[in-house]
Amino acid sequence: MGPMVINPTLEAHELSRLFGGAGRQDFSRSLSAKVKSCKERLNALLEPRLHYRIERIDNVGRGFVSIEGGATFKSRKLSQALKDSDEIVCFVATVGSAIDDKIVGLMAAKRLSEAYVLDAMGSVAVENMVEQFHERKEAESVTENKSVTLRFSPGYCDWPLTDQNKLFGLFGSESTGVDLLDSCLMQPRKSISGVFGLFYTVNPHVSPPYNPCRDCKKTDCIARRT
Repeated sequence: MGPMVINPTLEAHELSRLFGGAGRQDFSRSLSAKVKSCKERLNALLEPRLHYRIERIDNVGRGFVSIEGGATFKSRKLSQALKDSDEIVCFVATVGSAIDDKIVGLMAAKRLSEAYVLDAMGSVAVENMVEQFHERKEAESVTENKSVTLRFSPGYCDWPLTDQNKLFGLFGSESTGVDLLDSCLMQPRKSISGVFGLFYTVNPHVSPPYNPCRDCKKTDCIARRT
């Protein structure tokens, strides 16, 4: 538990999806030039940092998940996903504020297309970092006859964004490099917080974890996992 540094990678199909390309990896000539230019500057702007804690789950009921120590997350879909879990991994990840500052500078200079491309790259980078962390914990869990649920973040599905306060509260005085605003949004902007469950299983590949997207008709959701 504690801080980790995971260097993110940029997947072309993820960038394409944010640019409206439906996952296709081919860009127009002008967009390709902007992507190449921004990629060359990106590494110097990224300050990847991820903090996590593993907490014991006290109770999973109909529409809530209680953690030992008092925090209770209220979400029917989260509780359904974690119904077999005995532990919960809570994390806060960011790629830092330098990329935010650069985007603001580009917008002030009226270089809007470059700002848009760099903004998309920042989103893909932090998402990739968290996905690497999730996969790493899944691989570690196999040796303990455990498996992981899908990731969930406050503000997605039916989990209220206000539960960010409870999630951040689990880290106490630990500095995560991310500030929680009164609106429950995070600063720096390119940050992700969330949780996933750990549960015992004889065969970690026997069935896929619960995915609420299969029950959701919002097919244009950018976070859809089907």
